[in-house]
Amino acid sequence: MKAMTTNHQGDSVFNTRLLSYLNRKPKNVHHIQSSVYLITFEKGHSIILKGFDSFEKWDRQRELTSLLKQKGFHQTYYIHQNLMPFQFKGKWYGSMDYFPPNKKKFRFSNDKDRLEGIQLLESFHDVSENLSINAPVFNQSKKWKERLSLFKKNFSYVRQYVSEDIIKEWIRWGEWSLEGFDKYQSLWDKEKKVIIHGDCAHHNFLRRADGTLTLIDFDLMANAPRCIDYLQYANRISQHLEDAANELWEVPQLQRYQSDLAFLYALTYPTDIFREWNRLNKSSSQLHSVWKMTVEGFSERMEMNEKLAKRISSLNRN
Repeated sequence: MKAMTTNHQGDSVFNTRLLSYLNRKPKNVHHIQSSVYLITFEKGHSIILKGFDSFEKWDRQRELTSLLKQKGFHQTYYIHQNLMPFQFKGKWYGSMDYFPPNKKKFRFSNDKDRLEGIQLLESFHDVSENLSINAPVFNQSKKWKERLSLFKKNFSYVRQYVSEDIIKEWIRWGEWSLEGFDKYQSLWDKEKKVIIHGDCAHHNFLRRADGTLTLIDFDLMANAPRCIDYLQYANRISQHLEDAANELWEVPQLQRYQSDLAFLYALTYPTDIFREWNRLNKSSSQLHSVWKMTVEGFSERMEMNEKLAKRISSLNRN
């Protein structure tokens, strides 16, 4: 044990279970974030150790990554199936491949990265639509209604930093968007269900040292139409476009949705605003950046939403 360098604050139970799990002594155990560790050895490849919320979640991702590899999708990691996860403090810890990252990180602010990222998502969907996995069914409307409801409960907290007029305008758009989305989301029933990634944040697109872009972290994988992932992606990249209401449709994978009323209504839903303020009510570590997004970014977002609303109005007249 003394030969192992770890920053798990010397938890002897964790270290003992880890050594038993690995069946060999690691050189170093580096805490990356939350329940994720990078483990290196004197000889052999490094691995990632990750804590999953349940055995079922570990097993579901093990099955997904294994089937993806079998079907020829290699732009993700492989969860080690020969090592059953061990339980510690409510988490199930399993291991997977470690990919040394490229010095040049994937960024939504980069034109080429944005296109490459959604191309990778499309390739993933093309394979996952033919996989039979018992994944949760995704309900966008329910999730957003819960998020809006929580934001309203946090009104007094947000009001300490943001004017009531701005808060009420964000809420108005949330309600308007949900009403229209609920009315037209049946349009999405025409799209074949796939296994979606469910969390299309930039940090889940990892560029390896050899330049290969890789999709990681399937904690929120679900059974849903692929447009759910594309909607998330569109929301993430829109802030990096000068005229998102029009430029989004230049992305090939998004072109089919420029006349989809459910997709257009959904784009006006301020999901990031509600999500981040709801998180801040528990921890204020990112207060300044969330305030900037809410207040300094207000005019630009309102301009985008108004353009989308005009597009929706025009489609409704036709």
